[in-house]
Amino acid sequence: MGKAGNATHLSLVVPVHGKAINVTTVPTNVALFDQGLVDVLQAAVTGLQPKHPYVLALSRNPDGSGPLVPPLVQFKTWPAGSAVVNTIGPIRQILQEGIPPRYLVIVPGTAAEHGPPVQIQLSNGLR
Repeated sequence: MGKAGNATHLSLVVPVHGKAINVTTVPTNVALFDQGLVDVLQAAVTGLQPKHPYVLALSRNPDGSGPLVPPLVQFKTWPAGSAVVNTIGPIRQILQEGIPPRYLVIVPGTAAEHGPPVQIQLSNGLR
């Protein structure tokens, strides 16, 4: 399978006082599959408000504060407050261009107008 078999797995959790804590229940699992020129990001999202719009994005700060750089995908949750989110693009190239690490976050709203993070990345930043 070569490069196509390479995947990075991440967890997003509900922030507590702006920090990701190690919890036993992880509401969102993310897999980033290296496909060569592009990457496939797939997130199994749970624990959000039903039928609301959200954005999966990258932040320069581990607590998800500050501008989103860039918003990766907008989605709307199902009646159970969950979603399967997929996007394709040069995600690893975007990460390599940035000197500081980036962190995955989920924010309510749209890419243009959104609220504070409702889920943030549990592990180290992406590079």
